[in-house]
Amino acid sequence: MKIQYKLFAFLYDLIDVLYFNRELYSPRTALLALIPDAPVNVLDACAGTGSNCLLIARHKPEAQVTALDLSADMLKRASKKFHQAGIVGIQTIVADAGNTGFADNSFDVILLSLVLHETGCDIRKTIINEARRIVSGDGRIIVIEWKQPQKPFQRFMFWFIKQMEPEGFKNFLKMDLPAYFNTFGLSLIEKRSCDYTHVFALTKD
Repeated sequence: MKIQYKLFAFLYDLIDVLYFNRELYSPRTALLALIPDAPVNVLDACAGTGSNCLLIARHKPEAQVTALDLSADMLKRASKKFHQAGIVGIQTIVADAGNTGFADNSFDVILLSLVLHETGCDIRKTIINEARRIVSGDGRIIVIEWKQPQKPFQRFMFWFIKQMEPEGFKNFLKMDLPAYFNTFGLSLIEKRSCDYTHVFALTKD
């Protein structure tokens, strides 16, 4: 199990090197543009090894960032990255993204980065409903999800992603996600197309 975890964590971090290495077209860059330069409370649900949290803390110094993940091992790796980068103040919480325990309207920004495609339909619904519950009335839910690329080289590279993803991933790629989010009472504010990904900014209806 420990070997599997280390391999997964390594692959998780490798995504930035192989897929998000063009800064102008990276979903990380789009993410930063969608977070206000203001004192906002940001929750990265399913934070993994903390790449997004580290980025936000570096570029949005007024933001209070919380990293939540069900895996304590992932958050230990994230905390190590924060420490090595000299970043303090990022809170880490071991919890289920579908049952966070936070009060209603607790966060100004909630991030779901490459999360929804990993889950089955019921868990996906639970996570989205929970995010809607704990985001503030005028807050944002930012979703980063894979898209099928069209350029030949990117299609070749994306083949490797497809091999690692769960059953149902191909069907997920075909979903009309803005329409899907609308069924949860979430409206699309903005959509950005990046390398291998779409980035959606949503708000409560």
